[in-house]
Amino acid sequence: MTVIYPPSADLAVEAKPIMPAEAVRSEAAGIAHDIAVEGWGERGWDAVGRLCRWAADNGMKGLSCPPPPELPPRPG
Repeated sequence: MTVIYPPSADLAVEAKPIMPAEAVRSEAAGIAHDIAVEGWGERGWDAVGRLCRWAADNGMKGLSCPPPPELPPRPG
């Protein structure tokens, strides 16, 4: 049996974005940091979901995995 592993990127820990000092003085920099942190969190939870579904597909029991994201319709 050949095991297909999830992407190695899903097992890498991405550093949380660090708030730049200018974010204290600049609303735009603060908003940019908030957006970066939100994206970081979403990417992390997306990876957890992929790993969960991979484990479930490979027989692990007792999981409650989120569904995969819906793909946009193909043009044409």
